[in-house]
Amino acid sequence: MRIHGFFTLSALASAAAFVAPKASTHHSSSARASQLYAATVSVEEARASDTIVHREGYDAMAWEKGFQNVESEACYELDGEFPDDLVGTFFQNGHTKFYVSDDEFHVHPFDADGMVQAVTFGKNKAWFRNRYIQTPGYLQELKENKVCKRGVFGTARNKGKWWSNIFDVDFKNVANTHVLFMGDEELYALWEAGAPFQIDPTTLETIGESSLYGAINDGEIANNRYAAHYKIDPIRQQVCGFSILPGDKDPANSHKICVMEHDQKDNRLLYQKTYPFDGLGVAHDCAITENYFIFLQAPFDFEPIPLILGLKGAAECIVFDEEAEHGKLILIPRGDKQKEPVVIDVPTYFSFHTSNAFEDDEGNVILDMVVAKSDYKKLAMAGEETGYRERPIWEGINWAKDVPANELLRITLDPKNSKLVSETSLSPNCATIEFPVVNPSKMSQPYKYAYCATAASATEMSPLQGIAKIDVETGTLLEKWLPEPDQYITELAFCPKAGQTSSDKEDDGYLVTYLLDSKKKSNEVIVFDAASPGKGPVARAPLQDWCVNHSLHGTFVPGFTPELTDEVKATFDL
Repeated sequence: MRIHGFFTLSALASAAAFVAPKASTHHSSSARASQLYAATVSVEEARASDTIVHREGYDAMAWEKGFQNVESEACYELDGEFPDDLVGTFFQNGHTKFYVSDDEFHVHPFDADGMVQAVTFGKNKAWFRNRYIQTPGYLQELKENKVCKRGVFGTARNKGKWWSNIFDVDFKNVANTHVLFMGDEELYALWEAGAPFQIDPTTLETIGESSLYGAINDGEIANNRYAAHYKIDPIRQQVCGFSILPGDKDPANSHKICVMEHDQKDNRLLYQKTYPFDGLGVAHDCAITENYFIFLQAPFDFEPIPLILGLKGAAECIVFDEEAEHGKLILIPRGDKQKEPVVIDVPTYFSFHTSNAFEDDEGNVILDMVVAKSDYKKLAMAGEETGYRERPIWEGINWAKDVPANELLRITLDPKNSKLVSETSLSPNCATIEFPVVNPSKMSQPYKYAYCATAASATEMSPLQGIAKIDVETGTLLEKWLPEPDQYITELAFCPKAGQTSSDKEDDGYLVTYLLDSKKKSNEVIVFDAASPGKGPVARAPLQDWCVNHSLHGTFVPGFTPELTDEVKATFDL
C-alpha cells in the first residue's frame, strides 16, 4: 500500500492554534464572545519606549472570521503611494477555500485549497492579483460541490463516514503552504507532502505539477515531494530544499531525509542525497549554515490504524512519546560529499520554524528557532476525541488555555563532539511569537535582527496580530507594533531596498504584509520601514474585496516587476 505523504505534513499537524476543541464540541457564539476582551495597554516595565506597546486580550470572533472563503479572483492597481526604492513582487500562499458547499467544509484550515496573492511594487505604485491554484482536487470539488478527497488533517469524504474513507491514503495535494521563485520567471506553489505546482508569476495561472528539474523522481532516490520550506544561500546562490520520506522497512517508526540543492540562476539540480533515521520524521522547516542542513526531530510516535481504517487523518494519528527523555537535532553535511550526519541530543521541545543559523569561528553551530518548551505535548493532535468534527476546528480555540507558550531560542551546538553547548532565550516579553524572517542577505551568516509576527499580550498566548523586531545578539525586543484589537496580520516578508548590497545596513529595507479586518471584510497591503517598524506603516493601500485571510508563507522577489497590461487583465476576465 502506498501511504502518500503523511510523514511530512504531520509537521503541520502540531499547529498550536488548532489542537484544542474536541470533535463533538460545538462552541456557541456566546461562548466565543467571552474571549472578546477590552483593549487595555499594559504598564509593564517592558514598555520601555513608545515603540514597544503591549495589550491584553483579543477579539476571538474577529479572528475566527478570518477563516472565510475568498470569492473573487482579480487584478488591479492599488490606490496608494509607495517608496520609490521598493521594487519587486511580494508573493504569498495560504489556505483559502475552507467551505466546499453550504454543508461541507474542511475541518482543518491546512486541508483547505491554496491561493496565491501577489503585489508588484515599482515607480511609487503597486498592483495586486490573486488566484486559486488549479490542482486536480480543487477543480474536482469545484465541479462536484462536495469534499472529494481526504485531507491530511482530518477532512474526509461523506462527512467522515468510515466506509467512504477506509484504506484510502491518497491525500489531496492542496498546494497551500509556500511559494518558491527560481531562475528569472519561475514560481512554484508548495505543499510538503506532494509535488510543487508551477504558477505563472505574472498572471498566477496554474501551469501544472512540476518535477522541479528532477527533484521529484521515480529513480534511485524515489522522491515524490518537496517540502514547504527551503532556504536560499546568498553566498553560493543556491536553493536548499528537502523532503521527509517514510522509512523503507518500518514507515511508522523510521524516516528518510532527502536534501537537495538547485542553482538559483539556471535552476539546475546540483545534487540530491537521502539519509535514513530511526523514529518518526516530523520536520516542517530546516536551517542551513555554510556546511550543514539542520533538522529538529521531536519525540512523536505515529498510530497508523485509525488512518488506514478511515477514522482519522494522518496528522490526527501523531502522539507525543511520554517516555522520551530528549529530542534530536540532525546536522546533515551540505554538498555531494560522503560525510555522515551529526546527531545531537537536545531537550524535548518542538519547533515549526527556524529564524537563521550560522557557524562561529570555533566551529560551533548557532541555531535560532521558535520552540515550544513546556506543555508541548498539546501539539500532538491524537487524543481521546472520537468521531468526525461537527464544526471546523478554528471555532472555539482558547489560546491562553490550549496553546503552549513559545519563544525564539538560540541553541549553540558543538558538531565536532556531538553535544549541546547552551540555550538562550531571544524573545523577552513575547508570549506568542512565530514566522521569523531575516534580511535574506544574512541567511546562513551571522546576523543581528529577526522580525516576527507576535501577539498583543506580553504574557498570555493569543493570536498573531503585530510585529516584533528582535536584536538576536542581545536577546532584546527593540520594537513592537500592533493594529486595532480586531485586526490581524499575515507573515512578513523582508524587502531589500533597490540597489542594496550585502554590505549595507542590515535593517535598511522594508517589511510588507497584509492586514485583515474580518468584521469589515476588508484587507490592506501595509509596508513598514524595517529600521523602525514600531512607528507604524510608511505606506498602505486597501484591497478591493476580501482577498486574503489568515495566510501562510511568502517571499519577496527583488526586481521582478511585470506590468499590468490588458493581456494580463484579460486572463482574469476569462
